[in-house]
Amino acid sequence: MSKIDEKIINNIKMLSLDMVYKSGSGDAGVIFSCANVFYSLFMNHLIFDPNNRDFINRDRVIVTNRLLPLFYSCQYLFYKDMVIDDLKDYKLFKSPLSGNGKKSLLNQVGSLINSDVVSSSVGVSLGREYLNGLLNIEDNKNKLVNYKTYSLITLDELMSGSAYEAMSFASVENLNNLIFIVIKDEVGKDSSNKETFNEDLTDRFIALNFNVIEVNDNLNSIDGAISDAKNSKKPSIIIVKSLYGKSSKIENSNRLYNKPLSESEMDELRGKYGLANPFYVADEVIKEIRKNTSKRLSKYLINYQTSLQEGIKDLKIKEIIDFLTSQKVNIEINPDNIKINDNYEEELLKSNSKILNLVASKSPFIICASDDNFLYTLASIKKSGIMNKENRTGRNILFGNRTLGMGGICLGLASLGFKVFVSTPLINESLLKNTIRVAALNNIDLNFIFTQDSFTNSYLDNEFHPDNEINDLRSINNLVVYRPCDINEVVGVYNALTKLNKPSSIIIGSDIVGKLKGTNEKYVLAGAYRVKKENDGLIDAIIVSSGSEVLKALKIIEELKQYDLNIRLVSLVSTTLFKMQSEKYQNMLLPKDIKTFTLEFGSPTYLEKYATNKEYALGVSEFFVGGNKEEKLNYYNLNDDAIKAKILELLKK
Repeated sequence: MSKIDEKIINNIKMLSLDMVYKSGSGDAGVIFSCANVFYSLFMNHLIFDPNNRDFINRDRVIVTNRLLPLFYSCQYLFYKDMVIDDLKDYKLFKSPLSGNGKKSLLNQVGSLINSDVVSSSVGVSLGREYLNGLLNIEDNKNKLVNYKTYSLITLDELMSGSAYEAMSFASVENLNNLIFIVIKDEVGKDSSNKETFNEDLTDRFIALNFNVIEVNDNLNSIDGAISDAKNSKKPSIIIVKSLYGKSSKIENSNRLYNKPLSESEMDELRGKYGLANPFYVADEVIKEIRKNTSKRLSKYLINYQTSLQEGIKDLKIKEIIDFLTSQKVNIEINPDNIKINDNYEEELLKSNSKILNLVASKSPFIICASDDNFLYTLASIKKSGIMNKENRTGRNILFGNRTLGMGGICLGLASLGFKVFVSTPLINESLLKNTIRVAALNNIDLNFIFTQDSFTNSYLDNEFHPDNEINDLRSINNLVVYRPCDINEVVGVYNALTKLNKPSSIIIGSDIVGKLKGTNEKYVLAGAYRVKKENDGLIDAIIVSSGSEVLKALKIIEELKQYDLNIRLVSLVSTTLFKMQSEKYQNMLLPKDIKTFTLEFGSPTYLEKYATNKEYALGVSEFFVGGNKEEKLNYYNLNDDAIKAKILELLKK
């Protein structure tokens, strides 16, 4: 290692340690262990444009939260659009540099949950294969999208089911543009010097048909390993064996797990590295980085620009380049142009499939995914095949029993700008919740289609049924949750999806439903509206319902007319959107002085806020029992006669 190499690496370390120290939290140990890795990657291997961080063919770098200070320090040193105050403000509310992996000005993928780093990396790599496949349909020599995906993680990120599922999928798809760099602490002791779990990775990933490379943490070994991985015809995993903090007395003290250094230790290191002040960068460091980067990348960037200008003469290629540049799918549907026969009647899942396919026909960047349940969810693109290594341009991804990995992989795809629809039965919601939260936090346009929405229409007879899953989804901030009741509302949901471009969940029943009188696709954007208008005069009551239960509510209201009851029915398609409406609209739709019932065949706790009190919230307040549909409705007092009796009883009070 030359003296200037050492000086740059020490500067990367110290900037990162300054960030950890100033923020008051972080892991000093991994900074000492990983500085050589980040230096090697940015200085010698990474394809990027120092003047344009949105360069469309840049190599993607995805890092675990513990390595973010190193990543941000290299961004500052190697890109020209950051200022030192960005590093000083790390983790502060005003900072563009998040401390939890939230997407920021760096336009990279991060994650709140460690294991999501692995699976989202696989998704970013898979997106490259799809785009490259589209380009090669037009020109099989095209090199406009051939970036590598580097995922820098510690051993912890590989110890989850989602990570293993994602890496298994990467192997099956032979994603040879994907390179994991894993920092493995060879000592495996915590801050109190107790032995911790330390797993041998080599055999596991050889069995998955990965190109496995084990190296020590010296610069030459890391350089050679990355070069080997870049040329591999398999996905690669580089295992960097390190001793957390081994090169000095300070770096060895107290094992440095999950904590910053003390002020005296920071001062001692600055003196050792010749760095007088916090966040100091020597002029010669910047000069050397600029010289090396220009020498290594200038010719490539000039040649790429030439190829790009030539390529965009083809309209199909231009469409792909425009997508990469904008990183979003801009489409519209006009509900007025979708004509539905008054006699229309079909399973709502099939209605959803038809409208989904109508939307998907408008862009090649809409992708559907399922965990081996396309047969049940029907949420596939009919005019496209399954995406695999023989068919990179298939727009349906089948994950088999990899539900955990599926969520993170689709998050990675969506982070590139793809509009992804992930479908699975509602009982699997808990397996995808971490992914949903990350998508909501980062406002990533990832859409989940949950089917078999209650025990009344689930194909999973006598097994577990949805309980509190709908309310669980409704409680996630920035997630738009839809529960349509018929084909009209399904059209309205997709109209809202294309207008809002926000993370969403669509909850779809499988009952056979006609085009219901009074439903209106245009009101879905309001979240709730009147389906059954009361007669002129005083309103006796309001029933608020959604999805599969709207049809039942309509029937009950009709039968209660014999008691001269004037009842309004409100379809609560989206509690998320309804909360966004004005107080005037909410009070007009649900006047506080009118007795209001809610009806939903799940836990009633979330909708209780709309009911007069808990007694008026009709639902299921316990786990479901076995039995057929009728037996369950009787057991929970949710058959038609029981509901009517309950309404009559409460209205007499």
